[in-house]
Amino acid sequence: MTAITDTPFAKLEAAGRLLKPILKADTHVAGQFGFRGDISYDLPETVLKDVFTVSESGKPAIGFLAGSIKEYETLPKLVETFGDALDGDGKYLVYVANIPLGCRWYVPIGDAKIFVVSIDDESVYNCLIDIFYVDKIKLKKFDTSAKLDALADVGLKYSSLSDYEAISYEEGLKRKSAS
Repeated sequence: MTAITDTPFAKLEAAGRLLKPILKADTHVAGQFGFRGDISYDLPETVLKDVFTVSESGKPAIGFLAGSIKEYETLPKLVETFGDALDGDGKYLVYVANIPLGCRWYVPIGDAKIFVVSIDDESVYNCLIDIFYVDKIKLKKFDTSAKLDALADVGLKYSSLSDYEAISYEEGLKRKSAS
């Protein structure tokens, strides 16, 4: 059994940032720790919502993370809050409410490279199913941990860079403002 103190989530847990946990434990995959819920960053009311995330035993950074934020402008603070729990090898999808619909950007911030996708009144769960082409009917039969395992399995291998436009964070700000 993996203790949260042995994962990249330890710092977030110690700071009281892991909110509304639906799952905060080992998943069905050996050596994999998962979290489902919300994660606060910046101010207490600034939250990464509907989080799906896993870390693998022995790795210092989160392998897969997906969640939604209200404002693109807070993306650097999110990365700063996570610190070294995010690295260049992880797969991080952040759905953002205040960027133009249809936008799919690949944004490097520090060592982390973030897949940024617009979201409009959809759940992160449904967005992940659409992006990863996962069978929704099959997932309905799974428990919370198995659903996270199924999505993370695809997420950890996700490499569809051709579906995203590589831009800087600053360019994203300009495009957001122009819309």
